[in-house]
Amino acid sequence: MNVNSSSNRGEAILAALKTQFPGAVLDEERQTPEQVTITVKINLLPDIVHYLYYQHDGWLPVLFGNDERTLNGHYAVYYALSMEGAEKCWIVVKALVDADSREFPSVTPRVPAAVWGEREIRDMYGLIPVGLPDQRRLVLPDDWPEDMHPLRKDAMDYRLRPEPTTDSETYPFINEGNSDAQVIPVGPLHITSDEPGHFRLFVDGEQIVDADYRLFYVHRGMEKLAETRMGYNEVTFLS
Repeated sequence: MNVNSSSNRGEAILAALKTQFPGAVLDEERQTPEQVTITVKINLLPDIVHYLYYQHDGWLPVLFGNDERTLNGHYAVYYALSMEGAEKCWIVVKALVDADSREFPSVTPRVPAAVWGEREIRDMYGLIPVGLPDQRRLVLPDDWPEDMHPLRKDAMDYRLRPEPTTDSETYPFINEGNSDAQVIPVGPLHITSDEPGHFRLFVDGEQIVDADYRLFYVHRGMEKLAETRMGYNEVTFLS
């Protein structure tokens, strides 16, 4: 897209980033004057997201993966940062992931806000965030097949009929072996939630010292349905 460079936002941030990480930006593409996508060297992905997040007042509202093997032979991960400093704009940090190893360095140890997004990328695409401290599933149920990742372009065989689900839950909540904290379960229904959820509060006396929660019990796979079974004009009826 041709964008008038005189009105582009984020140029000062990008210039500072390129000075901080020489040669790290492999490609740059403007979508609008307020949004730019930069493709970066994958080994520098955590450093660059950390730099934008902490040094330039970035927020990380969303990150996601994509199967781009038919386009460029790779998977891709995207970290969309809303820059909330003086120069408000969107900077999307993209990295290409090798299709064979499927590994990329986890951003979560540097920017904890990335943890849910990276867990979802692992569930849906089978990509491996190396160094991700939380190895639990996020979206997929406990008895989902290990080697099936729904958002891969070649993943789903709709003739497959999985075995009936079991009544036992194997999801490992945090702090289950912590004898110093009392566990207070809340759920599986919560009055302020739009969907079922299981919350666990860990308390020491009157103080809540930790919390864990699990959602996605009613995940319907709408993204895959939209991709494979519906046209553009039908997608809005899924919400």
